[in-house]
Amino acid sequence: MKKNIIKYCLIFSGLIFFTAKSIAQDSDSQLALRYYQNGEYQKAAEIYEKLYRETGYKHNRDYYLRCLFELKDFDTAEKFLKRELKKNKNDLYLQIDLGMVYYSSNRTSEADKIFKELIDLAITNRNNINIAASAFMSYRLWEYAEQVYKKGEKATNSDLSMELGNLYYIQRDYYRMLAEYLRNLERYPQNLPTIQSRLQQSMLNDIDQNVDSIIEVMVFDKIQKFPQNPVFTQLLIWQYSQTGKFRQALNQLIAIDRRSKSGEKEIIDFGILLFENGEYELALQAFEYIMAKGKDNPFYQYAYIEYLNVLYSKTTSQLSPSGEELTKLEKLFEESLSFVTRKDSYKIIYALVNIKAFYLEKYDEAINLIKISLSDRRFPVEQENILKLLLGDIYLLSGNPWDAALAYAQVEKESKEQPIGHEARLRKAKLAYYTAQFKWTQAQLDVLKASTSKLIANDALELSLFIAENYNLDTTELTMKMFARADFYFFSNKYQAALQTLDSIENLFKGHSLMDDVLYRKAEIYKKTGNLQKALDYYKRVFTEFGYDILADNAIFNYAIIQEKLRNFDDAKEHYLKLIMDYPGSIFTVDARKNLRNITDRK
Repeated sequence: MKKNIIKYCLIFSGLIFFTAKSIAQDSDSQLALRYYQNGEYQKAAEIYEKLYRETGYKHNRDYYLRCLFELKDFDTAEKFLKRELKKNKNDLYLQIDLGMVYYSSNRTSEADKIFKELIDLAITNRNNINIAASAFMSYRLWEYAEQVYKKGEKATNSDLSMELGNLYYIQRDYYRMLAEYLRNLERYPQNLPTIQSRLQQSMLNDIDQNVDSIIEVMVFDKIQKFPQNPVFTQLLIWQYSQTGKFRQALNQLIAIDRRSKSGEKEIIDFGILLFENGEYELALQAFEYIMAKGKDNPFYQYAYIEYLNVLYSKTTSQLSPSGEELTKLEKLFEESLSFVTRKDSYKIIYALVNIKAFYLEKYDEAINLIKISLSDRRFPVEQENILKLLLGDIYLLSGNPWDAALAYAQVEKESKEQPIGHEARLRKAKLAYYTAQFKWTQAQLDVLKASTSKLIANDALELSLFIAENYNLDTTELTMKMFARADFYFFSNKYQAALQTLDSIENLFKGHSLMDDVLYRKAEIYKKTGNLQKALDYYKRVFTEFGYDILADNAIFNYAIIQEKLRNFDDAKEHYLKLIMDYPGSIFTVDARKNLRNITDRK
């Protein structure tokens, strides 16, 4: 028992000693770093040398050498390194450090001799190659890093094209960088996403704007040499998409399909990308190409549905689509229902209902189409609920707010704690708002502000703040009712009527608290109908004329989003920064920081 007590006491005292020593070393390390940061290199060097003797940590050795380099005390550094190399002659870092002592003291021939010996030692295995090359790169000795990789490839029979490409990328030697990346893709096509990321960085860092043409020329050359390797064509298409050369990209995809007879899926995917980028005409051409192959083609129906989807968006994104265009579109959608399979008909029915109700005012036909679709139980529950909400919208649109409220309430009851249930409650609140029941609207919105869905909670908060800010100031309620009517027109896709109502408010009630809302709503209308320049103008008026009001941060964020979409990155960056600095409490600051980081990374 007595022996055990003595044993534990010794262990405990050892732990105390070890802990005390660790605390002392931490304290010394912090002091040394402070000296180093303050430029007191002699004091820092003395502590780092002591710490290295005690711990053997490379971190302390590196800082000790940095101090000696700053002091230009190359003699001490040389003696120290030679002494350390006697203990471990194969330590690559020590050899590079010794070479740097010679290099920094203008003993270039001795440095070169050391570096060449080091390279010969390093190229024996892949791990040493990476260590040596990384060390050379940390000293910006690009030529020696290149030698390590090139000699290492031969010595180990390895492929170091990615490493070489990254080395040239750091030096902004874009010709050699791309040559290595393309060499890598020949053997490892799965590396395409990594190489695309590097090329994207290169394009955005390229001050002279030469990288685009370098990529295009060199990738074209690879395509001609290796026509059966699809990865080079994929890279070229990606590059065209990045630079907005959508026409060239589509042409390439079509050329590939004509050669291989197996590119339909890629063309459809690209058509969807074109649609998402607002390139409606090119998207239609992509889907038309697939459809022209005939109805027996397995991709025909998929292409046709997407074709109609784009045609619908193209037509309805206009400020005032013509009745003739809408009727023609309605007929195309109705005809498609005769051959599109039931499970694939959801997009068709949803768009057709919108055309009939929101544009042609065929409310009964739209309601009947939804009811038949629901009774057939042809869609999943999520899609059925969306159609039920649309049914409520059509009841509201056709002047039947009671049935609209019932439709919304049904979805809310069936999906109480789900996002679509919250969306149903929000639509109930908006119904009350459109019919000028502002107090009841507020009560509904107060519940929704705690919604788990960020988007719905934000929408509820915005409408709630709008009513709170303007309702009590409007003793007659006239302007609020006019604005709610304009919003109802906006909801109904009657954009000209909405703009006319907003113009009336602007002309009749100059100086009213609603003026920033009027300008903001006009910006929203022009954004939705594709007139981005007018949208930018109105957003800018909101945050310049009403920078103190609650819509200013919304306007700045939307302004920056559009500028980024238009590839005006400097303007977008400026306004993301403005939002972050001037409105730190905005709900948009998180997204603004993320978008700003993406732009900065590109640059």
